[in-house]
Amino acid sequence: MINARQLEVLSTVIEVGTTARAAEILNVSQPAISNMIRHTESVTGLTLFERDRGRLIPTREARHIAQEAQHLFMQQKRIRTIVAELREGTIGTLAIVASPSIGLGVLPKALASFAAQRPKVRVSLELGSIDEITELLASGRADIGFSITVSRHPSLSVTPLAEGRLVCVCPRGHDLTQVKKVKVTDLNLMPHISYAAATPLGRLVDQVFAERGLERRYGYEVRHTATALEMVAAGIGVALVDNFALIGREDPRIVARETDPLLPIRISSITPRLFPASNVTTAFMEHFRSFVAAPA
Repeated sequence: MINARQLEVLSTVIEVGTTARAAEILNVSQPAISNMIRHTESVTGLTLFERDRGRLIPTREARHIAQEAQHLFMQQKRIRTIVAELREGTIGTLAIVASPSIGLGVLPKALASFAAQRPKVRVSLELGSIDEITELLASGRADIGFSITVSRHPSLSVTPLAEGRLVCVCPRGHDLTQVKKVKVTDLNLMPHISYAAATPLGRLVDQVFAERGLERRYGYEVRHTATALEMVAAGIGVALVDNFALIGREDPRIVARETDPLLPIRISSITPRLFPASNVTTAFMEHFRSFVAAPA
């Protein structure tokens, strides 16, 4: 049967009219082109060219075959394009799962800039606890996860992406905006927004109070920093939020201050060991790493 290379030679000779020119274009010898034409005529049982004073005149059958071959060439070109895009991580699917504090804060901003560069990538995003993140990744239902809580599951790989910290955000004009650093325990002296004791951030803040023999008190309880940030912007009170939540956010209603003591946090990516990461997954992890490393 005629193959793709024979079709390419046939179409090129028809287009340029001579075996010499076709050989130059295809970067082969002229005898190789002539032999290919004779072989193609042999396997098809058709006369494909009439010889006239050194020129090859394509027959009606040859033109018909070449015309049909154009569909194959277009499909090959499309496949080459797809392969290149897959290699570069510019097409494909990406299933992300993240803790709510990341998924409602910095992650959508990072996805927006990633999608602008790779509009053909289809993304799904789910939010969940570290146990839910672990389950989705270990079962292969998600490609990559992001959390400030580290999973200990043996089938998952954890990669630290960026070191961060909690900062105190205040409504503009609040008394705490007059100080350079806010003492975490001073928040007990005023109504403020904080996190449930069962959450990772709640445990982190509780540790500061426990080390000083104090019990944390607050007026408003939330589970996610995104919620706390919006409440601060609305003027309800002050709150501790991760500095990643402030990346790309310019809000004149809030002012951020460092804390005493420093409350470090870390964003990590989590990937399944049993399912190799696609190029688009790797590309987004590096994009997210660069995004969260930007100054807040």
